[in-house]
Amino acid sequence: MSKPSGHLASEEVLNKKLDLCISNAIVKTGIGFSAGVVLSVVLLKRRSWPVWLGTGFGLGAGYTDCERSFNPVAVPGVRVIPSSAAANVPDTQMGKIQQRVGELFGQAKEETEQKVPTATQNIRDQVQNRFAELTNKGRDAVEQQVSNLQDAANDVASKFQEKTQDLTDAVKQTEQKTEDKVRRI
Repeated sequence: MSKPSGHLASEEVLNKKLDLCISNAIVKTGIGFSAGVVLSVVLLKRRSWPVWLGTGFGLGAGYTDCERSFNPVAVPGVRVIPSSAAANVPDTQMGKIQQRVGELFGQAKEETEQKVPTATQNIRDQVQNRFAELTNKGRDAVEQQVSNLQDAANDVASKFQEKTQDLTDAVKQTEQKTEDKVRRI
């Protein structure tokens, strides 16, 4: 006979809890032992009592976790409500507060689910508009810089042509003077 999916046998639940308790106890005892060794070596001139104290704290923490796992009612502030009474509103003041807080959280969640898509779309639109504005400003700035560079290049080219013309004229004058001197001689 096959078991329905999602349900565990009580032995399996017990085995899982026991495995978790043992592994937690080993890990926490090891951490306490390690802390005791470090404390003993670093601060207390290699005394043995910090090691035992750390190990005891670790073992106690592991035991406390196991107790909480097997007996959740022992945890302060935890109540086990029978399934038939789960639908009823608790008569205590704390139960009323918890119910009201749950209602408020539900309302806040619904409002958030309604407002977030429109707010997100508004933000997205604002970002796109700002990006387009900055792109246009950037394009205008680049065009202005290109125009300035072209003007500067044209100025340099015209100055270069003027200097070239002046040099050509100076060379012609120098040639003329040399020819005149050569003819005189």
